[in-house]
Amino acid sequence: MTDRDIVNPHIVADLIRLQAQAQPDKVGMVFEGKSFTYAEMDARSNKAAQAFLDLGLKPGDHVAWLARNVATFWDAFFGAAKTGIVMSSINWRLAPAEVVQILNDAQASVFVGEAMFVEPLKAIDDYAPPKTFILESGGDDCFDALIDRQEAEAPDFKPQMDDVVLQLYTSGTTGLPKGVLLPNRCYYEVGVAGEKAGVAQPRSDDEVMLHVLPHFHIAGVNFGLMAIQRSMMFIQHRQFDPVAIVKDAQGDAPLNTFMVPAMIMMVMETAKAMEMSLDKFATVSYGAAPMPEALLDAAMEVMPDAEFTQFYGMTETTGGVTTLSHADHAKGKKQRTSAGLPLPGCEVKICDAVTGEEVAQGETGEVVIKSGFVMNGYWNRPDATDKAIRDGWYWSGDAGYLDENGYLYIVDRIKDMIISGGENIYPAELENILSGHPDIADVAVIGVPDEKWGESVKVIAVKRIAVDLDETGVVDFLRDKIASFKLPRHVEFIPMLPRNPSGKILKTELRKLHEA
Repeated sequence: MTDRDIVNPHIVADLIRLQAQAQPDKVGMVFEGKSFTYAEMDARSNKAAQAFLDLGLKPGDHVAWLARNVATFWDAFFGAAKTGIVMSSINWRLAPAEVVQILNDAQASVFVGEAMFVEPLKAIDDYAPPKTFILESGGDDCFDALIDRQEAEAPDFKPQMDDVVLQLYTSGTTGLPKGVLLPNRCYYEVGVAGEKAGVAQPRSDDEVMLHVLPHFHIAGVNFGLMAIQRSMMFIQHRQFDPVAIVKDAQGDAPLNTFMVPAMIMMVMETAKAMEMSLDKFATVSYGAAPMPEALLDAAMEVMPDAEFTQFYGMTETTGGVTTLSHADHAKGKKQRTSAGLPLPGCEVKICDAVTGEEVAQGETGEVVIKSGFVMNGYWNRPDATDKAIRDGWYWSGDAGYLDENGYLYIVDRIKDMIISGGENIYPAELENILSGHPDIADVAVIGVPDEKWGESVKVIAVKRIAVDLDETGVVDFLRDKIASFKLPRHVEFIPMLPRNPSGKILKTELRKLHEA
């Protein structure tokens, strides 16, 4: 175990400042073959801060971001944090209409994105963007060029613990997704918890972080910050590419990474096809979906020196609630199928979702969380905030139970969320759209097991009388209205949906029907 110190300042912006002061010449990031030292990263973030100030932005203003994992994200993120400006990173995999909804909701003063994602937005009727800059374009509206023109002078601003630094959008059950407000406080507290729990702690001084998760996911931001905190150089991938990951794994340095289970499976399949080894992985963290035991066993076999850690959390808790340690992953241990133990400083209880009363140990109920890294609330959604956070406890919407040793088991999702390849999909969104199909009389959407993605979307529909509708017709109806990862992989037609006396669709019965 390396004895290097973990840098965890109270203010996110101070992280890159402190590393630049302590280790100015150490390489902090590599992106597409180009290296950036901590001193260079700090200077670039100062330039980004000055660019925001020159554009007239003030503390509390928002910058919307729509791009893959380009290096400039970190310049903008730290630059915004140094000036009290909020970064709002948007999922570039969403359909243009969905992106415009979120962009309008964020009320951003500046919009930065890759041209390939910005151009399609212009076809949406209610697209009315703020001042917009394009990444890597080289033109007059190039954000990188704007940064280059600035002086690398630190801004004259003193961030506070409750200043929001990041606003990420959750997938909405109905209507618009909600913007989660994460302040400096959340990042400091989750950093303390991670250090005490020993998560992502490098075992050698030459270990590097392989960063492959998108910046619109909480883990995509967190693991970049964790690498800098632990003085680990991180290799930033523009997007998930199994071939590139396998090639990186042939180097000399031990690798530390975070992937969702579907990614781990694809990397393993790619390595097998390329006849290359994965034994350079030293630490493999995963989350966003459960790891099937068969996949876990296979991964531990092909990555024999890797320590595995599962994270359970959500954007609203800055990604942290519980962790399952490597020791708990051992074969034969009951808890290897759990989500692990609560992080230090995090309380977890199980409550009846209706009465709000805490249930007995071993009984299933809603997972409820209290910690210093629970969000400030939802952007411009006080009602939703009050519903989610009650008396200091965050109500997750997940169903689970605690065993006699305090391990948390997630058994279902109260809100019916589907997790496919690490992406959150809510059935209500698809059901609302399909209810407008002229040939569909009734419809329900469920998640079904998928060996590759963890879960996939299944549509179960009732046709109107004397219509000719098939699976292709259902998928085509959805195709231009939602992101491609939300499209159903299965469509089934039945005479009638099962309902209870109050008219609610019995999705449990539909899942049983699928299993049968």
